[in-house]
Amino acid sequence: MAQRVAQTPAEILGIVQEIAALPFLSPRPTAEHIDAVAKQIEREYEVILGPAHTIQASGHKPWLRARAHKIDFRYWSRYREFLIGGGMSEHVVNAVNAITDTIVDLAGDPSTPGKWSRRGLVVGHVQSGKTANYLGVINKAADAGYRLVILIAGVHNNLRSQTQERVDFGFVGRDSDQILSRQVNVDRVGVGNINPTFTATAYTSRAYDFARTKAESLGNPLQNSSEPVILVIKKNPSILKNLIDWIRGTSASQGGLTLPMLVIDDEADNASVDTSKDQSAPRTINRLIRELLSLSTRNAYIGYTATPFANIFIDPDSENDEQGKDLFPRDFIVGLDAPSNYVGAREFFLSEDSDTLTVELDQTEDWLPVKHKIDWQIESLHPTLVEAIDCFVLSKAIRVLRGQGERHHSMLVNVSRFTRVQGDVAKEISRHLIALQSAAQNRHAMSPDAALRDPIMRSLHETWEKHYSGGDEGWPEIQKELHRAAAGMQVVEINASKNSGRLDYRAHAETGLNVIAVGGNSLSRGFTLEGLTVSYFLRNTQMYDTLLQMGRWFGYRDGFKDLCRLFVRSEASDWYGFIAEATEELRDEIRRMELTGLTPMDFGLAVRSHPGTLLVTAREKMRNTEDIVREVGLSGKMVESSALIASDKARIRNIEAVSQVTQRMLAHQQPVPVDPQVTLSSHLFRGIGTDDVLDFVSSFGVHPGQLEMQTAPLIAYIRERQLANWDVVVVSSSRAKASEGDVLDWHGLDIGLQDRIVEQRKTSRFENALLVSGTKRRVASRGVERIGLSDEEMQKVKEIHGDSKKSIPDHLYRAQRTRPLLMLHLLRTKTKEHADADEVRGEIYAAYGLSFPKLGSGESEKLVRYTANLIAYRELYGAVDEEQDDEPESSDA
Repeated sequence: MAQRVAQTPAEILGIVQEIAALPFLSPRPTAEHIDAVAKQIEREYEVILGPAHTIQASGHKPWLRARAHKIDFRYWSRYREFLIGGGMSEHVVNAVNAITDTIVDLAGDPSTPGKWSRRGLVVGHVQSGKTANYLGVINKAADAGYRLVILIAGVHNNLRSQTQERVDFGFVGRDSDQILSRQVNVDRVGVGNINPTFTATAYTSRAYDFARTKAESLGNPLQNSSEPVILVIKKNPSILKNLIDWIRGTSASQGGLTLPMLVIDDEADNASVDTSKDQSAPRTINRLIRELLSLSTRNAYIGYTATPFANIFIDPDSENDEQGKDLFPRDFIVGLDAPSNYVGAREFFLSEDSDTLTVELDQTEDWLPVKHKIDWQIESLHPTLVEAIDCFVLSKAIRVLRGQGERHHSMLVNVSRFTRVQGDVAKEISRHLIALQSAAQNRHAMSPDAALRDPIMRSLHETWEKHYSGGDEGWPEIQKELHRAAAGMQVVEINASKNSGRLDYRAHAETGLNVIAVGGNSLSRGFTLEGLTVSYFLRNTQMYDTLLQMGRWFGYRDGFKDLCRLFVRSEASDWYGFIAEATEELRDEIRRMELTGLTPMDFGLAVRSHPGTLLVTAREKMRNTEDIVREVGLSGKMVESSALIASDKARIRNIEAVSQVTQRMLAHQQPVPVDPQVTLSSHLFRGIGTDDVLDFVSSFGVHPGQLEMQTAPLIAYIRERQLANWDVVVVSSSRAKASEGDVLDWHGLDIGLQDRIVEQRKTSRFENALLVSGTKRRVASRGVERIGLSDEEMQKVKEIHGDSKKSIPDHLYRAQRTRPLLMLHLLRTKTKEHADADEVRGEIYAAYGLSFPKLGSGESEKLVRYTANLIAYRELYGAVDEEQDDEPESSDA
């Protein structure tokens, strides 16, 4: 067999298949075994990192590669070696090299004289390696001539400390605690062990945020430093003020700071964005960051975030004399791809693995309500939390069997923002864990029959049967490893209380830290739980960014993704699914704009006009009762009536609306079966005129709280774009059974009713409302938007998607549409409590969706004006809890 190097998952699979076909192998590997081996090789040896996508303002002149022969990339070279030595493949490191070249180039040439300021944004994924990326940027910027680097690392002490440690290892090369303690022989760490002949000057440490007295005690004036200076600071007003005053003081005699300054703002959407209505009086953090930047005549600001929804609402024209321009990324936006081994929102909420990875919680309200007071008493553990702890112990035992026994292994418990409640939960978990450890120690070596007489061992076995019995590891071998798995586990509180502990993964690097971390918002942004396997999450928020950032369970799970479990309330799971699709579309917007040469300003306008921003805006304004007005464009978007008016009058009226438009279409043509081979196929009508579509939209009643489905703006948009020649599909479920009354004779067409779970919401305007798929807001099944595409268009979709292992997202189908699509749905609805009750038939409701094609050549977007009624919105989706830091004093959650 010719020797070759596999570069893609498909090539890896091909090589494994060739080896499996060798004649001397016995027994013959099954297809499942071959696929598993290929995936393991891919996980362990060949991770793929795709290219970044960049949109930038006009006028930038690339400089980095032109100057590369003059730059000594000593900092970058040793960081590159550090990454490879840490297990990152050379292929991925080369991709990081190319991406960081782009970002540093766009940040601006530090040798350029005069006065200049650059603003940019890097959009990554939650827990996907943004830190490794911006450390690469810092190293390369230092080589290129940036002399002062300020890294703003979130709003919590533990995140700042964790980030400082990574900076020590990836840039400074020395233990910053020892540097600030003025020790003579400072320990080398990370890159310092690769090349100790140079080191950046650290003015902060793991233990100490910036303090003027500490900085001055180093006796090294900022302007005189022979090496680049690095400060890792918390996003805190007093810290920022002290830093600004100190820099002003050190540079006063020089007539101002002339050192090129790079400010990296991690979690740039949190606290940095100016939300004040008065541009002359921006919010404190925003004002101070702008003031900090203005101290240097040559400065660059790069925000890093996975959730840029807030950033695109910054007014790009906002400026005042004192603070200068706002932080809108007017010069560039870079969208980072996630490596192929990243496990993100898609895997947990939108993929075929979702049902396995995600466990929905629906009966925890009596134990701990989502809205609870500070004095709520926790007297025991809810059975689902016991199940989650069982999963944590079992998954560790399985990892031991897989040779991962000395890797970090963590569990997250986030159930309240009150530190007192967190403490009570931590105590109960500790009590249970001690009993579990004792049972494992005493019973692990027994025969399974004898061991299972113990209730705790029986509970573990039941959890194994439910979650892990489909794996390669059997119960007898797992039982033998339970003592080793559980013995070293500990419970740690991570919050603002005096009982808060510390997760020192560094101290346990050789043996692995096994920890159940209990906390709230301190664990919600940027903080990394190494080897996170099981998460138990009861928090409830509808804020896009807050919800995604609470997702500490995203990240890299090489060799144990199948063991991961997320226990989460169903409404939060629905929101995650909705948000995952919205963020995916946003990233695709960056790719599309890169191809067409558009600018960050265009991107800001496009995202502001996305229908999803109606929801963002509504949540930002939820505490006000006035309407909000926003102009929205719908090209390349899909909207659907996922909020049903639960009154017989409205139900009958909407069914009649679907009936009438079907009759009108049948009067002119017979529909084409979408899939002639399938019984109860959906039926496609082609070339339907605009008048028929508008008549239908105007006659269909939608709930006023469903912002994006308001009738008048939709009609105005269709007319403005002069959309004609519609595809209309009457969607049918092929799984419906005529014997159960779920097949309708719909004017001569056999239509299978689609089963949908609905959630009831009481409202003042109607008897109640029904949310289809809860807050996920999905009526159409995946793939419906492919209907009407030609074979050539379908082939393009497959080529763009490229990954045969994952389902194709609907927005890729939509991107190929040249004709608008109207989807007509007839639903058999049931509430969740009656989902499995065959005797409960459920009512029939009508719903519809509109899928709009992207703009054609020479066509400009037509924005339509939505007026969002926040009272109706709150009635449908509930008010938003204000997300605060962990708070021991307030009385309301």
